[in-house]
Amino acid sequence: MFILIGINVIFKQLGLWDLSNFISTWWPLLLIGVGANQLSRKPISKTSGVTLLVLGILFQMRELNIISVSLMQFFWPAIIIAIGISMLFPRSFKKENYNQFHKREVDQDIVDNLAVFSGVNSSNSSKNFRGGSLVAIFGGIDMDLSNSTLLNDGARMDITAAFGGIKIIVPKDWTVVINGIPLFGGWSNKTGNKNCINPDAPVLTLHCFVAFGGVEIKN
Repeated sequence: MFILIGINVIFKQLGLWDLSNFISTWWPLLLIGVGANQLSRKPISKTSGVTLLVLGILFQMRELNIISVSLMQFFWPAIIIAIGISMLFPRSFKKENYNQFHKREVDQDIVDNLAVFSGVNSSNSSKNFRGGSLVAIFGGIDMDLSNSTLLNDGARMDITAAFGGIKIIVPKDWTVVINGIPLFGGWSNKTGNKNCINPDAPVLTLHCFVAFGGVEIKN
């Protein structure tokens, strides 16, 4: 990205061409490309790929004036409506929903968590963890896998963090491999086996798309 910006500035100074308009118009293709790439790998859970694909298409249609309404015009009204709906639920539902923001004990071989303007905090004790999808948009996800078991064939997770954060805790005998696209964000692998010290250790592969957010993996 820095290389492209630098080349664009040089060409603009030389009077050759200006890529600014092109970039400002077609930047949603990045979201579409990442989402399509995740779906093309036939993931166990499609939440992450579908979310990026839909957001990219909506933003691209807005940039091409196919839809004339600014998506941000619905942002604050949607928040107000969500608050109003939450007030209509009975107190028992509110208490149950509130407890979901504290650590929940689950036993899921495949995880599929979506946190939008909210938080998810869970402890998974699966004995055959296979991966899944974690999506945090203006929200956060804390997932404790320290009591889970990963088979030798490994597992894969698609991670999307946009203006949000995701923290994953894994057992010490797991090897974690991370790849993806950091866009004004990043990830931190603080696990002991990040250098693949034990070749026989089960491998958890994380495919990350991080935009203005962060992902942390530790033991």
